[in-house]
Amino acid sequence: MTSDIIRRLAAVDGIMFDIDGCLVLSDGPSGRGGVALPGAAEMIARTRDSGRRLCAFTNGTAQRPSDIAAHLRALGIEVADDEVLTPAVAAARVIRERYADAPVLAYGGDGVVSVLRDHGITLVDPDDHASGAQCGAVAVLVGWDTDFAKPKLQFAAEAILAGAALYCTSDAPAFASQDRLNVGVSGFITAGLSHVTGRPWTVLGKPSEYAMDTVCWALGTTPARTLVVGDDVYLESGMARRAGAVAGIVLTGMATRETIADATAEDVPDLVVDSMPELAALFAEADLLRLALATGADR
Repeated sequence: MTSDIIRRLAAVDGIMFDIDGCLVLSDGPSGRGGVALPGAAEMIARTRDSGRRLCAFTNGTAQRPSDIAAHLRALGIEVADDEVLTPAVAAARVIRERYADAPVLAYGGDGVVSVLRDHGITLVDPDDHASGAQCGAVAVLVGWDTDFAKPKLQFAAEAILAGAALYCTSDAPAFASQDRLNVGVSGFITAGLSHVTGRPWTVLGKPSEYAMDTVCWALGTTPARTLVVGDDVYLESGMARRAGAVAGIVLTGMATRETIADATAEDVPDLVVDSMPELAALFAEADLLRLALATGADR
């Protein structure tokens, strides 16, 4: 008798893979300076060979998606530039839809700014304005900006107090790495701006609905036919479960069986594997069922 999870995997048409702790382990964001995890390259190849679509989504915005893709390829993980997603991609889609051509104040370096520009977002140049209150920004977007000092804080706070909405690419406190826990930057800055202005923020990266919508947009799938594979119960599993996607956790990063046992009911993954080779084995079963269903043999 075929298990429910194998049937759900057989119905999957697209897979989202997290990067840090799932495909690679590194000492920098978005897999920078890292090593490929065992079986990661093979699982990407298997996904492609099965006819399923795939994307790699990292919450890191320190690099452009094309730079991240090039680094993954250098590690033997074959992903195309347009198969890499970051919160900056989700942010560009949301901002474009909500604000059209209105000016936006963005922090985060090339990994944020270049993506917004590529999507036609009008960006504020702080050097052209005496204060944030005068810049006319309708939104302030905070990404990975390790040079966020007092002048930026002042300008951004003034824009927010003048009416700009506050957005954050990711407020995750940390991400998996080879030797130690790497702390997040974007959420730290955003929480500080919220403290100064008293205004709330909206997260556009994982685990937000905007991130999940961007995944399905990129894959051309619905949530029910999408598998989200990650290493963080809250970021990936919770996002998938709330959307109705299949939630998978691999125990090579942040998550442990203990953290999964302690997770809230809405964050508990549909499947847990120790490694990518174990996930590949499940898909070998799922693909046999997929073929049987397609040929009418499973009747």
